Amino acid sequence: MADEGERPMLNLAILGHSHDGKTTLAEALLFAAGAIPRMGSTDQGSAVLDFEPEEQRRHISVQLAMATLTWSGRRVTLLDTPGFQDYEGEVLEALAVADAALVTVGASSGSQLAVGTESAWSHLAERRLPRIVVMTKLDKEHSDFRGTLAGLQRLSPRPVAVQLPIGEEHDFRGAVDLITGRALLFDERGGQQEEDPPADLMGAIQELRQQLVEAVCETDDQLLERYLEGEEPAPEELRSALRQATASGSIAPLLVAAPARALGAGAILDHLASCLAPEQAPDADGPPVLHVFKTMADPFGRVTYYKVVSGTLLPDAHLVNAGSGQEERLARPLRPKGKALEPQERLLAGELGAATKLLHTNTGDTLGPRGTAPRPAIEFPAPSYTMAIRPKTKGDEEKIQSGLAHVLEEDRTLRLEREPSTKETLLHGLGDVHLEVTLEKLRRKYQVDAVLATPKVPYRETIRGTARQQHRYKKQSGGAGLYGDCTLELEPLPRGSGFVFEDKIFGGSIPQQFRPSVEKGVQQSLAEGVLAGYPLVDLKVRLVDGSTHPVDGKDIAFQLAGAMALREGAEKAGLYLLEPVMEVEVIVPEETMGEVIGHLNSRRGRIGGMLPAGDGLERVSAQVPLAEMYHFPIELRAMTQGRGRYQMQFHHFEEVPPQVAQPIIEASRAGHSREAAAS
Repeated sequence: MADEGERPMLNLAILGHSHDGKTTLAEALLFAAGAIPRMGSTDQGSAVLDFEPEEQRRHISVQLAMATLTWSGRRVTLLDTPGFQDYEGEVLEALAVADAALVTVGASSGSQLAVGTESAWSHLAERRLPRIVVMTKLDKEHSDFRGTLAGLQRLSPRPVAVQLPIGEEHDFRGAVDLITGRALLFDERGGQQEEDPPADLMGAIQELRQQLVEAVCETDDQLLERYLEGEEPAPEELRSALRQATASGSIAPLLVAAPARALGAGAILDHLASCLAPEQAPDADGPPVLHVFKTMADPFGRVTYYKVVSGTLLPDAHLVNAGSGQEERLARPLRPKGKALEPQERLLAGELGAATKLLHTNTGDTLGPRGTAPRPAIEFPAPSYTMAIRPKTKGDEEKIQSGLAHVLEEDRTLRLEREPSTKETLLHGLGDVHLEVTLEKLRRKYQVDAVLATPKVPYRETIRGTARQQHRYKKQSGGAGLYGDCTLELEPLPRGSGFVFEDKIFGGSIPQQFRPSVEKGVQQSLAEGVLAGYPLVDLKVRLVDGSTHPVDGKDIAFQLAGAMALREGAEKAGLYLLEPVMEVEVIVPEETMGEVIGHLNSRRGRIGGMLPAGDGLERVSAQVPLAEMYHFPIELRAMTQGRGRYQMQFHHFEEVPPQVAQPIIEASRAGHSREAAAS
């Protein structure tokens, strides 16, 4: 291997479906390059890149992790991303700084593409990033190279095999290099030994090599012309054209490996060094400009991860946040290696680094000399799954809010909201596992136990007709008494109008100073609700009459009179329950559209329309009550094998059907009775 720094840096995002071996492959590459002394294991919780306890317990990656290796004179930083859909935000952070990607595909996938593979391909297409595909787990039972390769053929750019595996399942031991025709026998240190290919594979070698040659020649006019005239390109010509086609995104070379035993790791590194190299290194002259792509938080401070976009970062750098204008001091450049941060003398343009104790910098920020223009922010997916969160122990509310504030700093796909009508704190994320792991982090990092529950629906109450109601509050118990008397008229307003109060008293039946007291009492009853304890909306209340007492007329008495008159008048006018209805847009594969529409119909949804969304997808619009949507993300994932996605927004309130409303009202009243008894 050549000395570090001879050739441009490569930041390589590793993407793919969950459990297709991304972290294991990264460990194998680090081990083969000598960056770690031994291979870690995700199953045993010893992987360098799965270092969080939540990852070790669940055997899945839940956050982006980084480590750097050197191969053939090139530094390569691996960005190991989670494959589980709930952690799409971590993938987007990696792609914000990646030069290229390596996509893992399990060899047992067969002809059906996994949703994680499709998602990775879509993200890479949006960013036009070059990629290499690695078919993993070829040493496992039911591995199927041919079937899995066939399943990949509908992707664009089309993956093209550059290697043919030697041996199947437990007998997998190497690969034929289809460019040179030589066999590479792999060893468990990531290396390989070259020899003649097995005779029984000659037919398959010829077939796949022809496919490779044709695919490469189609990207190079000169090679294609010679090929059509019967001239076969030489291995070096083929390799050079493949390098160009990969860099331009015209071809995605496919390699084979068994990462758990490091088989094929060295050959993959050779291809990374030759096929995915940036053509030119970024400009390392001048002051540094940094793009922050990730933040990690804990009770002791934050770690800020960045890419040196240009210039060279040296110790004791003073840079300005381009968005806020506040200055930050970076004491020393650090290079991430799993959870470790290794001090460096400098970091050059293109390299990834980390800083501690930055006070005014968040994910997406740009740091540089004063006057540096901010770089575009990372666009994270909108939350699609919501649960109510509360502390297990009463009195821990402040503690849980503090812990969540730290967690939200590092995870930009989480959102916290207070729902005033239900008095619940709502935690929005990308799925059930996402929120469960968030609770585990809260417990481990901030020593606070929290629980999740299905949110209460923010119902509303309203009136059906008009009513006139008088209430006199009178209390005398020796000494000064209380007296307040008012008459209210109630009438419904159009949906969404809220509340209107009118003072229609002529003369002095209620003194001017007590009329706001009546309104205050009315407002209190509106907030508390009458039918089932939900806010009362969309009505007009007129204060039309009343009386007072020269001595006992008091502010509190008129408040109580107003509150009771409102409650009694609302019951007389006819109360009913309103529920929020959401505008929902669902994008699903054509083959599952019928099931999804049937499901929405069974959830009291009204289908608004269906339109093609391209790539075999259909767009379904519907209006669905919010009460029916809380578990929809999990149900949609099951119905579509993770391929469906949706978004929703509030549309309007409408009446809850009587058969649905009655159990809600009874349950609410029972809850209020229990609370009253407990107090």
